Amino acid sequence: MNAASSSPPTPPSAEEILAEAQRRIAERAGTPFPDQPAAPARQPKPPAATEAQARQLRRANHAVFWLSKHWLALFNGLLALFTALAFLAPVLMYLGDTEAGAFIHHLYDPFCHQYAFRSWFLFGPQATYPTDGTLSPSEMLAAGKFLGSAETGFKTALCQRCIAIYGAMTLAGVLYSLLRRRVTWKPLPLWAYIALGIVPMGLDGGYQWLTYIIHWILPGVVLVAHETTPFWRTLTGGLFGALSAALLYPHAQVFFDETYHTLSERYGWQ
Repeated sequence: MNAASSSPPTPPSAEEILAEAQRRIAERAGTPFPDQPAAPARQPKPPAATEAQARQLRRANHAVFWLSKHWLALFNGLLALFTALAFLAPVLMYLGDTEAGAFIHHLYDPFCHQYAFRSWFLFGPQATYPTDGTLSPSEMLAAGKFLGSAETGFKTALCQRCIAIYGAMTLAGVLYSLLRRRVTWKPLPLWAYIALGIVPMGLDGGYQWLTYIIHWILPGVVLVAHETTPFWRTLTGGLFGALSAALLYPHAQVFFDETYHTLSERYGWQ
């Protein structure tokens, strides 16, 4: 009986054996073989914050946390100091320390015109010295530089309106600090702030400046520039200052309360 003959399998060629060996070596080394798609490159992870940066961040957040608790006391203190120094200037001048008094006036120069005829005077026969007529620009400049004398008394470093603004903001801030946890103090509506705070002061001071400008440019149109009174400067300035606090402080309270709770939950601070 003849058995069916079967041909033996064809042995792999030398090239195939070499290619298979290279493939296995590449797999062990983790290197993709040329006939295999390369794996996508891994994106490097961003470096973690260093310990020093973490400490700096914590210190900065702690400063913000402190401010969220004491912002109103800080604001009130700065406003009270700013207003009080305006009165300290004439006191120092009266006591003979003219250099210190003049230095305070110099510090306040960017914040106020300091015209003598629109300022308060201490230690003299009169509290105010209103002008009798329209002053020229050079005369107004000289009035701003005049600090007072033993005969007239000594001028405050802020004018009547500015003292009313900052003084009223300070008093309103103190009142707000006493009542903010007892009653719901909503922000003043913007229309009320404009109608009662900005418009009266704008009319009182704006009309005053308008008549001066027209008189300087067209002296025949306005013979005498309008000068308002210390009463109206104080009233309109006080309204503006108090209503500014009534508008801004409730908004600031909401912001700092949210900041306080966020940082308190994150760090466990009280």
